[in-house]
Amino acid sequence: MAREVDILSYFPSVLHEIREIIEIANVENPSLESVWQAIEDALNNQFILTANEEGLARYEKMLGIKVPGTDSDETRRFRVLTRYNEQAPYTYKVVRMLLDSLLGEGRYDFIRDTSNKTITVKLELTVKGQFDAVVAMLERVTPQNIVLTIELRYNTHQKLSQFTHSQLASFTHKQLREDVLI
Repeated sequence: MAREVDILSYFPSVLHEIREIIEIANVENPSLESVWQAIEDALNNQFILTANEEGLARYEKMLGIKVPGTDSDETRRFRVLTRYNEQAPYTYKVVRMLLDSLLGEGRYDFIRDTSNKTITVKLELTVKGQFDAVVAMLERVTPQNIVLTIELRYNTHQKLSQFTHSQLASFTHKQLREDVLI
């Protein structure tokens, strides 16, 4: 709720005891609260990081982003931010900074092979919900003569070696490989 509204406090104290005035104030309070909420929502929807579902839908419509119905607001916000951050030309450092700002430092491996003209990006399992948005963004900003490979960095034996066999017994092989365990 944006603000707690008490219209009765604006009336002179002489009127605070009149039943009709109290009822009028009680009827007016919810409508004033909804006006304050609409004002707060309009202000929040001006910025991507604070936008609600309506604000995100407006940004997606402006940018031509198609959204599956199953996406959370955070995933939708991430897609809008990736589209806003796309400004060519891109250098190696700029792409790294862009991925750091979107995914967080250490949540991906960026391997560049200039002799073979390839770029490989391996994303952590913790950001696999943002995989499609990262693929779309990198495909738009990477030059066409560079082969781009984007994949998830699955759990390896080295990561799983900190657990005992009995701790891992409750998981399937697929879960051990593809799910975040920590």
